Amino acid sequence: MASFVHNIREYRHYRWLAAFVLGMAAIVSVGDFGAVSVAMPTISDNFGANLSSVQWIAIGNMVAVSAFLMPMGRLSDLVGRKKIYISGLTLFVVGAGLAAMAPTLSILIGLRVIQGLGMAMTQGNQMAIMASVFPPQNRGTAIGVHVTCVGLGLVIGPSLGGILVELLGWRSIFYIHLPLAVLYLIPCLLVLDEGKISKSLGGVGEGRFDLLGTVLSAAALVLFLFGMTNPLGLESQLRISLLVLSGLLLLGFVAWERVCVNPILDVALFKKPSFSFNVTGRVILFISYAPVIFFMPFYLQGVAGYSPGATGVIMMTNALGMIIAGPLAGRLSDRFGTKTFNVVGSLVAASGVFVLSNITTDSSLPFLLAGVMLPSWGMGIFSAPNTSSILKAAPRSSYGATAGFLQLLRNGSTVTGIAIGTLVVAGAISAAGLHANLRGFSEGVDVNTAEAFVAGLRILFLSVAVLQVTGAVISFVSRTETDPTD
Repeated sequence: MASFVHNIREYRHYRWLAAFVLGMAAIVSVGDFGAVSVAMPTISDNFGANLSSVQWIAIGNMVAVSAFLMPMGRLSDLVGRKKIYISGLTLFVVGAGLAAMAPTLSILIGLRVIQGLGMAMTQGNQMAIMASVFPPQNRGTAIGVHVTCVGLGLVIGPSLGGILVELLGWRSIFYIHLPLAVLYLIPCLLVLDEGKISKSLGGVGEGRFDLLGTVLSAAALVLFLFGMTNPLGLESQLRISLLVLSGLLLLGFVAWERVCVNPILDVALFKKPSFSFNVTGRVILFISYAPVIFFMPFYLQGVAGYSPGATGVIMMTNALGMIIAGPLAGRLSDRFGTKTFNVVGSLVAASGVFVLSNITTDSSLPFLLAGVMLPSWGMGIFSAPNTSSILKAAPRSSYGATAGFLQLLRNGSTVTGIAIGTLVVAGAISAAGLHANLRGFSEGVDVNTAEAFVAGLRILFLSVAVLQVTGAVISFVSRTETDPTD
């Protein structure tokens, strides 16, 4: 057995073997969220819970993932990436097995929080490991493969989840992780070599973990997410208070990180235009992308009259751009540089949202497909080159923390995009003298509500298209640096 493992780790194409096992784990991790989303109505019926209660299955998981992404990324930089990655996968699988047996909704929510911690230990770490095992000249290709795996997870998760729920019940979407562990946990355990994936860290175990920074960043993020999503149904004044407090904690976090000897995130990176400009472009893209993913299913079912199944098929096409364009853009950016792909990706995404800014209550299917697919192609073209650009500005010894920060930007920007979109669309419906409530859209809405909803979408998508063009300009003026040495 020892010789078998040794031969695997000394395989001359080891980096691609590592990319394969990491990709399998990424597909399962991303697919899990889609499968659980599909199962939530059934879970709600099983426990006799209302929407405000069952939504905590998703919210609890999202908060845990987001709050611990950076701390777990930094911890992997300190103690070794394989240790944290395998521990995270194990926690995720154990959490899934226990969630399958959850006797109450409260216990299920708690176990999804535990799974979220496991996912935080793996999600940012995946990108850091890929960046470590691949040389800089092949990094875009590697990250492009990762983007493809994310796209596959987006397709497979809801599809497989729907089949399992229909045939075997909702608990099967958690039980399935036990046999699936053979496909991703055990291969990762055998293939990943701590010496290879943590070779850039120097003295693994050196330095102290930034506990205060962890508390400040997690608290700021949790308050931000609660203020933006309002899962507790708070009044506007309380939501604003949460956001203000979140901002104050964020300022405290930045102040502490500037003087901390071993910070979670080196805030001095923001002084580099290649880092700060590309981060800004990334935030804009995810803010712009989120309303398409969130609001189009409501339009397709409530206004256009498509069935849930047909809506799912239409929205699945949104992942095609990531699956196809991700690896191509990553590979080409290794040869021709990242800036062109960052700019083109932003413009393609903007063109798709601009198409949707002309949406009507009876838009044709080809029109809708163009509006849904183009942002995905833009995302696929943009993601790998942008990630590569940002990692080039960061020292190799902090890839874990930087990769965790990038995943955190994705989550926070997505929540922000949905929250802003909700304000715009709800405002348009209220301005028409109607009740701004998205519940019941799956069963169809009256003509007046449909027209007001679509009017709000047009305003939202036009605003987002302009924002995305601004992101393209920011990507154009950014600079790309060579990899820094520690």
